[in-house]
Amino acid sequence: PLDGELEPALARAAPGGPGGLVVLTFGDKGYFAALSNFVAHARAAGVPYLVGAVDADAFRELTLHGATAYLTPLARDAAYAFNPSNSHDSNSWVRFARMRTGEVARIVRLGYAVMHSDTDVAWLRDPSPFLLCRDAASDAAGGGAAGARCSALREADVAVSSDNMSPGEDLRIGAAYAAGGTLNTGLLFVRPTAAGTAFATRWHETVSSPPPGKRFAPPGCCTSDQQVFGRMVRVGGGYPGLAPPAGAPTGGRLLRADGNLTLGSLPLALFMNGHSYFVQRAHERLGVAPFAVHATYTLDTHEGGAKAQRFREAGLWRADPPPPQGERFLAYNFSEPPEVAARRAEYARRGLSAANVDVHLSALEAYVAELRDALALARALGRTLLLPRWTCWCDRMWAGSDDIFRFGCMYPGAQDGNFVPFPCPMDHILSPAAWAKAGVGHRDAAFLDTLAERGVRPVEVLLLPRAQHRALLARPRVALLDALPL
Repeated sequence: PLDGELEPALARAAPGGPGGLVVLTFGDKGYFAALSNFVAHARAAGVPYLVGAVDADAFRELTLHGATAYLTPLARDAAYAFNPSNSHDSNSWVRFARMRTGEVARIVRLGYAVMHSDTDVAWLRDPSPFLLCRDAASDAAGGGAAGARCSALREADVAVSSDNMSPGEDLRIGAAYAAGGTLNTGLLFVRPTAAGTAFATRWHETVSSPPPGKRFAPPGCCTSDQQVFGRMVRVGGGYPGLAPPAGAPTGGRLLRADGNLTLGSLPLALFMNGHSYFVQRAHERLGVAPFAVHATYTLDTHEGGAKAQRFREAGLWRADPPPPQGERFLAYNFSEPPEVAARRAEYARRGLSAANVDVHLSALEAYVAELRDALALARALGRTLLLPRWTCWCDRMWAGSDDIFRFGCMYPGAQDGNFVPFPCPMDHILSPAAWAKAGVGHRDAAFLDTLAERGVRPVEVLLLPRAQHRALLARPRVALLDALPL
């Protein structure tokens, strides 16, 4: 049984002992839904995971459900309360960052390879063969593409994921492409080499006691351990301060190798960010099977609810309770609105792409009008509405400065994926947070798929204008069936 100490939890997570991989995340009771989803996916994929509980309640709930967890130092401080605000400027967050980096360093010093993972990650495959890369056969774990071979990362002491937008370019160009983007420590691999261990220790020390000067200390920098990491690995006075080793092949994965640290970039196609997976669906286009999906690039509030919504829509959320017995649903079929079809045809006649804001806004207006009627009908019938899979003709901007209009209505940097039109995430049209606050009950289109898997078959109902309905009822039954516009 787990008693809250690290060592028994490590022994369960990685029974082979030092040298093995531990996928490590942290969270408190307030993040229990995200932790539950993390654990559910890790278990299903056979991932050697470990949860560092940030409070005693989280540890109790996790172990009650059979999860592998331990009590972090913060969980032993009864006065500590975690504040996960995106601003990362609270004393609570600073203490959390110090603890998190310290625990990563602690486990690496014990001889384990650590994949630090944010809780908003769904693990779809066990990354151990790829990350440990102990033999030539392990190269196949990444799918075989040159930019996804584990041997290209075997020398890396540390390897980090990226917020870049093109998995295809990342596979083709490799580390030289990743170097210019934001490095994301939400997926960060540290090998227990001498250099990897020293770096993990130095990262924790720099987060805990930033040296004087604007490079690491506020207000010049830094409000998060991720920013500290970026400043530490980028060398020299210029940007990006990273360069693949001389003679490195195109598609190589090493960002830096200077005798002090060998830094690698995790393939974006295998360790996907939220835009690549949920919006671009790049894994389908590239024919790859990702190890992990990190729910970044959500819109609306960018908080846990928005991330959970993205996972739900992709069929990757495992933390919702089953629907109440006897709950009834209303689903409505989505078809292209006539006004959208007309606009697309007009642009095609002029030899122009329909991926533009005019078509997109026309579609949004039609979707909202349909939704209004469907919500009213669901309420009148006492049913929960199942949202359809709408089609988006333009990506949604993260910030007003993101000029998507020069890139085919795609987020800058993602345009090589040519992914427009695409199935709209809810937060491209509606505010999941506002719906939750208003208490509007609904389910996502993916929920209909789960009903089908359980053998539940919907009853199809055709809604007609009143006059057409009366005319049809006046016909004999056989003639009525022939006349129905099915």
